[in-house]
Amino acid sequence: MRSIATTVSFVVLAAFLAPAAHAQTSKFELRPQLTQEEFKEFAADLGSMLRFRQPGDAPTLGRGNVDLSVELANTPTTQSSRAWNNTMTAPAAGHRLGPNMSFPRIVARVGVNDRMDIGAWGGLNPNGNYGLVGVDTKIALVREGRSSPVSISVRPSITSLVGPSDVWAGNVSVDLAVSRAFGRLVPYGGIAASSSAAIERSAALDLDPATAGETSAYGGVAYRWRSLLVSGDVEKGNQTTYAIRVGTRF
Repeated sequence: MRSIATTVSFVVLAAFLAPAAHAQTSKFELRPQLTQEEFKEFAADLGSMLRFRQPGDAPTLGRGNVDLSVELANTPTTQSSRAWNNTMTAPAAGHRLGPNMSFPRIVARVGVNDRMDIGAWGGLNPNGNYGLVGVDTKIALVREGRSSPVSISVRPSITSLVGPSDVWAGNVSVDLAVSRAFGRLVPYGGIAASSSAAIERSAALDLDPATAGETSAYGGVAYRWRSLLVSGDVEKGNQTTYAIRVGTRF
């Protein structure tokens, strides 16, 4: 039965990967009219999207256990932004660019011991010229049990933009998360502090590096059935981001 649940998990993961093949083409390409103020706005928005989110509950995996999943995050926008129209090419005439990087990311995590996990994630936009890679560490502070009604963990992380020749960007974050299990359902929430930076590398521009800081809060629910894991949350900071994760644990 465990093998059946694992198979189902990976079928669901594949379903999440499929939409990426039909995503609209967009590429990072800094334009000469980009201003320093717009570049700073771009750094703040992009850094928020690069942040290593991990929808799920607070407990660590335990020594030797592995979590493999696909995560999809979306930051909706309804209006155009000069900061983005001057840093990315439009896929079609009249298309309005905005802060959105909704392509799937693969996430892998392993329990180093009972109180610490290490993880890595990455993803590429198949129709663009960019992707991301990152690492994190989850450390258990409090475990749900007889002595505590909740689990609490802290999770530092770092992510880098990869691919574009015109610009580099990265994000460093620290999450503090709390959760409580009610059977298979585990509500969770947390706060995160993050810092982002972007460096212009275009021959047509001479902009100073841009930095931005952000504090955000999030809440969601995780569900586990045998080896299948599903979780989703909403995060509110400078932007509102919706994220979902589907995976398997063994």
